[in-house]
Amino acid sequence: MAKLTVDSAFVEEVLIGNNGAWGLKTSEPHSRKNDQDRWETVGRTFRTLKVSRNSGISLERFNKGDRITFEGREVTESKKSADGAKTYYDLVVWADAVELAGSARTAPAAEPVDAWATEDPNLPF
Repeated sequence: MAKLTVDSAFVEEVLIGNNGAWGLKTSEPHSRKNDQDRWETVGRTFRTLKVSRNSGISLERFNKGDRITFEGREVTESKKSADGAKTYYDLVVWADAVELAGSARTAPAAEPVDAWATEDPNLPF
């Protein structure tokens, strides 16, 4: 079990059961610069994000394709195939926090605001 923080991952699938969304299948892309000085994806880490029932975190608001950030405890879970011939492994994160990436900047305002007249506390400068 390891503590994990992921700054950018994409929702591949929302896992829905009888009581609503119980998990998210995610992919975290890994990139590097190529010889032309452009970024290219060289691999992905796939995880299943789960939350406990008493965590207060609702996964209902996430959709396929959303970019998210999360932190939690990562464990490897295994299960056997129906005939017992193969063992499958899944990286699972029991999330303590899940947010849309950049959600502070993309939250809609209650009323129209003059963007030039106000300061954004989320800007890095």
